[in-house]
Order: sequence, then C-alpha cells, then structure tokens
Amino acid sequence: MKHWQNTLVLGLLMGGSFLVGQLLRPTTLSAQGRGPTNPPPVEPVTPPPSATAPIVYPDDSGQASSNNGFLAVTGSYGVGTSVLYLIDTVNRQMAVYEGRGGSAEQRRLVLVGARKLDLDLMLEGYNDRSEYDYRKLRAVFDNRGARDPDVTTGLETGTGPKK
Repeated sequence: MKHWQNTLVLGLLMGGSFLVGQLLRPTTLSAQGRGPTNPPPVEPVTPPPSATAPIVYPDDSGQASSNNGFLAVTGSYGVGTSVLYLIDTVNRQMAVYEGRGGSAEQRRLVLVGARKLDLDLMLEGYNDRSEYDYRKLRAVFDNRGARDPDVTTGLETGTGPKK
C-alpha cells in the first residue's frame, strides 16, 4: 500500500477504537479502584427541626465572684463557649479554663493555661504601649514641680519602654 493509504487506515482504526471506547465506557471512572476520580457533590445535611429555641448568650453574661482568697471571672466568646479565669490572690497564681456546652460529644472543660503571677507583678512594664513610659513618669513624680520636656506619649514610632 501507499503511504497515504497506510495513514488513512491507521486513522480510521484509531477513530473507530475511540468511538467503541466511548460507547462501552463505564458510567463512572475509577482511579486504580479507589472510586470516582471526581466524586459527586455532597448534598447539604439539614438538621432536624427542634422544638427548643437556640441558645443565645448575651454580651453581658460575664460574672465575677470572690471568696477565701480566690477571684473567679467568667465570660463567653462564641456560641456555647465560656471562659473562666480563676485567680488565687493569696498565692498569686491564676488558671484559665474553657468550657463548652452542646451535645455529649462536644461538651468539655479544658485547662487553657496556668501561671504563677508573683514575678509578673514585679515588672515595671512589659509590652507597654501606654501614654507614658513608667521610668519617665516615675522621674516626673520624683521631680515634682520641675518641667520634664522628655516625657512622650510612647505611641510614636520607635519609642516605648527601654529594655
């Protein structure tokens, strides 16, 4: 056969193979037996209607109480999530807990963090971006009556407490 005839026969065989493959292909493509390569979209699950109203936490739901050297402060952030700050004023320690409500699987009480505060309370300033640097303000009070032009707000770029 001639060269063009070979090309034509080869093209017809390839085209026929493609058409047969299109007609006989499975309805879903599988990738090495792992299921469809593009899984069908997941239908959204709607929760069953409930007879009770949803729980809404107002913004003013925080409380505080103290007794026997302990201070407890509660608050909420997010739906069903509360926080408890427990401060031991005698031993200067604190602990923070997160509490969640809801279904039995979601209920939990977690210790977020705990710390002894005695050294923290001895710091004159840490991450302090207040109006006046502590040392400069102390110097102003020590030199009452004298004008100190070096006192700045501490909010200017590059200023703040010296380390």
